[in-house]
Amino acid sequence: MIKQDVKAYILKKYNIKESDFLGKGQEAEVYLYDHDRVIKLYDSTAFKKQQILKRFYESMVSEGIHFELPTIHEIIKEQDAILTIEKRIEGRNIQKDLSQYNTKELEVFFKNYLNTIVSIQNINLQTKMSEYKLLSDYEWSERPNDWYDFLKQSLICKNNEVNEYLLKDVLNYEMKYERLLKLLSVEYKGDYSLIHGDFYPSNLLVNEEGKISGVIDFGLMTLYGDFVFDVALSWFLFDLYEELGETKLEKYLKMILDTIGYEYKNRIYLYVLFYSIYSANFFSENCSDGHYQWSVRNLNNEKYWEKLEE
Repeated sequence: MIKQDVKAYILKKYNIKESDFLGKGQEAEVYLYDHDRVIKLYDSTAFKKQQILKRFYESMVSEGIHFELPTIHEIIKEQDAILTIEKRIEGRNIQKDLSQYNTKELEVFFKNYLNTIVSIQNINLQTKMSEYKLLSDYEWSERPNDWYDFLKQSLICKNNEVNEYLLKDVLNYEMKYERLLKLLSVEYKGDYSLIHGDFYPSNLLVNEEGKISGVIDFGLMTLYGDFVFDVALSWFLFDLYEELGETKLEKYLKMILDTIGYEYKNRIYLYVLFYSIYSANFFSENCSDGHYQWSVRNLNNEKYWEKLEE
């Protein structure tokens, strides 16, 4: 959290007005800097992470991609804050508009949305990621054997943090947790590609024609592994605020399976349930917020567990 006096000092120094405010995310406040750039304000702990992201963005090769990707031009320390100067991607956030879309408009957006997430796997990196996760959460005594082993080891570490809460709130949690470990104990035989890992409408920008113009906010869950993980989260995270209703989301899931193949259906639910545990304490260490309750609802949805066997 940036102190108000520090923020006021930075805004004055860089000639930024309150009217230049563009939005606020989980970690940063974003302001218009000039026609081509934005400035983001972080607390002082963000320096190392921004260095990693800067190198990551610079290594992206996005030839043939129909949307823009982030670029960090500078990382600057200012008192008890970190600021980055980044490329401005033209577009607006569409999250609030989706609940107003009619059936046809939503279907068109679903197609653009799916096309975008599927194409993420075509982004190449000049410098390959050295780990399965760009911003590592845990240190491994031995490197995981493959993608599934990475997820399994990550789940074990995460369970140590959230077990006491989920045991109280999720029916048959121990049995469900062991079931996921078993499913992730087999060898992963699929392909590897870049995974955004936090792909949902708030992390997209759209132009005046409603087409996706940019994908932002790589970092928190950016991974190197199975592209189906990204596709699963694109469905699962689409309607966090439950404004669209289950029927419309089922239509999107059908569109996903028609596109990538029905053989991936149980894997989609595997990743949905993994993420529900893994993200349970993302925003509250003691699991006392709305996101945790969202995770609990998913883990108590017996339909999701039944789909693992289809």
